Amino acid sequence: MPGEDGFHAPDARYFKENVMINIREYELLTLETGSYRDIELEILKETLSAWKDSPGAPYELIELRDGAVLAGFCLFYRSPNTDYTFDIHTFVVGRDYRNKAVGPRLLELLEERLLERTGYAVIRIETSRLKETAIGDGFFPAAGFQTMGHIPGFYEADNDYYIYVRAVSAGKPRRDDGDGPGDGGRDPG
Repeated sequence: MPGEDGFHAPDARYFKENVMINIREYELLTLETGSYRDIELEILKETLSAWKDSPGAPYELIELRDGAVLAGFCLFYRSPNTDYTFDIHTFVVGRDYRNKAVGPRLLELLEERLLERTGYAVIRIETSRLKETAIGDGFFPAAGFQTMGHIPGFYEADNDYYIYVRAVSAGKPRRDDGDGPGDGGRDPG
């Protein structure tokens, strides 16, 4: 049943095994946002191929579909040499789903996935103003991410560079004793 915005809640899929996916479908969804340059699309294509050959080593994929239509996806990986820090490689929401439930739902699924494993996770993303706007206006700060870095005009005029971070936990907040996840997101090594 459609929600009040006429949007059907899409189905989510986590991919754990080598499954048949059409990389071109992800590439086209990314291309339609208008916020990725040719080199970024090539890198995404290579990354999706690496994922398809070996899911989870290191990349993992979450997708949302509206029926058969790919509505959005999140490609992420554990940051090297860390226990509970994860980087979002690519976070894309289709043009027809901008400012709707797809972006928040993808984040929710990502958090659930990470917390199933660790109980605590730090999520980071490096992005541009254009890419964030393609998801939704002020999407990451509205979703509780803190701005850790901002370089105005980094890519071009009016296309700034941002680093966002958000910590999530499954239980009670941990006290900050410098000996675990409550130590400001640093992995103990």
